[in-house]
Amino acid sequence: MSIKHSVKRDRQKIGRETPRRAGERPCTARKLCVRCSMIKVVQYRFKAFRQAFGRNPLAHEALFFTANSSVPKQAAKAQVMAQLAQAADATGVALPPLLKFLGMAEAPKAIGAAR
Repeated sequence: MSIKHSVKRDRQKIGRETPRRAGERPCTARKLCVRCSMIKVVQYRFKAFRQAFGRNPLAHEALFFTANSSVPKQAAKAQVMAQLAQAADATGVALPPLLKFLGMAEAPKAIGAAR
């Protein structure tokens, strides 16, 4: 297969609304899949980290960190849930699919209690 043919075939795939995994909804600009939603949340948390500490996080540092700390420390579960909910709200992504993706599906009840 030539490179030209491969590029043409790849261009035809762009914009198709096909699920990435069985049972997963298609990813579009208006309705992101859970993985694309997670990327937006991570980008938001990177920005929060930069604002709090003046630099990008290192690989071992938590994106969900304790507020008002001079060094990044992993936040408690209630704070993580609140920060995740805030990031989802700020980026316009749905929280329940993120919670399911992260294995925290039972957590929506705890979010209301944490606020």
